[in-house]
Amino acid sequence: MVAIVGGVNLRIRARAASLVAVGLAFGSIAALLAELYYVATMRAVLIGVTLPTTILLVALATTRITGLKELRDRIRVGAVGGVLGVVGYDLVRIPFAILGMRVFAPIYSYGLVGAGAEQSTGLTNVLGWTYHLSNGITFGIAFAVIFARRSRWIAVAYGMALEAIAFLSPFTDQYGLTGKWWPITVAFLAHIAYGWPLGLVVERFDAVRAALARARFSVSLTVITPIVLIVLMFRPWNVSDDLQRAYELAEATGVPTAVVDGDEWRPEWLRIPAGGCIDIVNDADTVFDSQFGEVGADTTTRFCVDEPGVHRVKFDDAPYSGGFVYVEAG
Repeated sequence: MVAIVGGVNLRIRARAASLVAVGLAFGSIAALLAELYYVATMRAVLIGVTLPTTILLVALATTRITGLKELRDRIRVGAVGGVLGVVGYDLVRIPFAILGMRVFAPIYSYGLVGAGAEQSTGLTNVLGWTYHLSNGITFGIAFAVIFARRSRWIAVAYGMALEAIAFLSPFTDQYGLTGKWWPITVAFLAHIAYGWPLGLVVERFDAVRAALARARFSVSLTVITPIVLIVLMFRPWNVSDDLQRAYELAEATGVPTAVVDGDEWRPEWLRIPAGGCIDIVNDADTVFDSQFGEVGADTTTRFCVDEPGVHRVKFDDAPYSGGFVYVEAG
């Protein structure tokens, strides 16, 4: 009788811990959702929710509590599947980026808003891409906890469902995607590419678990390696002369500033509240047109923007001309 009761208690504990793990896994996306729905700032939720839930997930993945080995393995396998899913997600979008579609732009804004910064920097870019990776990993963990050993096609449907939720959320309006079916189609394709490798890993759960057990530090290396690559990609310790000048001008004037380099902004992203203003410094003898107005030659032009959302400011048809203004609602 004692053994039966003990076994029941272990099952209840394991199920409760699994529910907790799934809840913790959604602590990452909570930061973006809070920003989109005006519940709280992304920065506040990153610090108050995302960071603690991530620490607790790591604790669950490494705990030696009796009866939680299966959950530990599901978290570990889900993390690996999530990383591979992110790789698939981004690889599918690279050809479209080469063709001039700014499919990676939102990732940079996550770092800008998450840091509470007014101008993008190498550090905000690292934060944005790390947050992007965090979402992929935690979505993978949630899936593995629930669907370990199930068909890979469930993961594909899961990826599509994630994008459908994003499509129906304020994200579409916030980033100016309403009615723009090509970027939306690419987003759905990318989520299929996320679900497929995640599904393969989770479907082959026992084999992957055995492989991870044989390879010491395999999960840690799988997660840490892309973060190191992100840091090396953006080299936040390197600041160009144009960027340094923009930061100094912004500090002196109290207005987020971008310096025009050719036809591109340095930095590329500026963030203001609704009704706030930006300065565009153009040292060239070229006059640029934008939806905010004319940017004069060899002068500083100030624009004030009332409409909340992400504004893509283009000077010409080149994919990287101009920059972005993230306008927060008042």
